[in-house]
Amino acid sequence: MRALAVIWAPVSTLARVAEERRVLLGFGVVALYAALGLIGGAIAVFGGLTQAQFQQPGAQPLPPGFEDFLAYFGAISLILAVIQPFVLWLLVSGVMQLVTRFFGGTGPFSAMLAVVGVAQVPLVLSVALYIPITGLQIVLGPPDQSGASVATVLGLLSGLLGLAFLLWHVALVVIGTASARSVGYGQSAGSCAISCAGCVGLILIVVLVFAVLVAVIVGAVGQGGAPS
Repeated sequence: MRALAVIWAPVSTLARVAEERRVLLGFGVVALYAALGLIGGAIAVFGGLTQAQFQQPGAQPLPPGFEDFLAYFGAISLILAVIQPFVLWLLVSGVMQLVTRFFGGTGPFSAMLAVVGVAQVPLVLSVALYIPITGLQIVLGPPDQSGASVATVLGLLSGLLGLAFLLWHVALVVIGTASARSVGYGQSAGSCAISCAGCVGLILIVVLVFAVLVAVIVGAVGQGGAPS
């Protein structure tokens, strides 16, 4: 796959992608990211890992009806696993296209779509590693069993790898934007910082709303299942 060249030759690869406006190539990377994310999410949901995160060993049993909520939560997480890569692609491309205008950037939106899509290659690799790690966590079982310490280390390793691949993705976006919008790396990094701040703010709002919604549902389920 030509997009893999971004791993060992990021500057030349992204410059060529921007020049040729390889939107379909970027779309292919994003679609692969979504497909692998769906597989990883399905393994976590149907393997019981999602439920185990809500019910820790030694804790109170889940309230009656909470399993129905977990079913809805699992379905939503699978839907988000498919949608999120495309939302990220379009959102980052659009915001970077807009912000770089203030730094004198010029270039078509198609070039930006192409480079941001190809820049998701590290995220594809991250999900590809997440799948076997998730499988091992499920096989090792909950923390009160013999594989407890290994499962915990695997969870920590998965988080650290995810962060590393995310930073790699950001670096590729900066490099690709410089080529797609004909700006220097400094202007591109500044645009990326502004864009990331905006995206993080939006994500925090969405997470906060979702957390409040979950708390309300859990509270309602708990009250409904409490003995009178």
